[in-house]
Amino acid sequence: MKWLIPLLVIFTSCLQDNQSPESTLKSFVESRMGSVVTRDFILDQVTGKMKQSLENISDEEFTKFADLRNVKKDSFKVLSKSCQSKTCYLTYSVSYQTVDNDKATFISEVKKIAEIVNENGKWLIADVSNIKTYHESLEPINP
Repeated sequence: MKWLIPLLVIFTSCLQDNQSPESTLKSFVESRMGSVVTRDFILDQVTGKMKQSLENISDEEFTKFADLRNVKKDSFKVLSKSCQSKTCYLTYSVSYQTVDNDKATFISEVKKIAEIVNENGKWLIADVSNIKTYHESLEPINP
């Protein structure tokens, strides 16, 4: 019986979102891949410059940004982490396939840096910048 309470505490802490900068970023990336997300969902995950820019884009631009149904995630890796008090910078890579009619047409790998800040006990994405993008076409490109 003594082991039941610590087990429940560990289990419930694992279920909570945004407990670390890494879990926040991974959850954000994975929730977008292969789906369409709402503006409210995105705005709940971001802050700062990123939130401001997403609030100011048109509905048409946001729809293009939010619709990743044709993208299938292959891998997500945090490459490095640098934290100071309530701000963390994570360098990460995401590899994915762009799919058209159930057939992969591109394989891509993107390396980025995310600034993640802790606001009121919740980790939020403040900014993301690209470092490197690599695309490999699996089909001939038809201009």
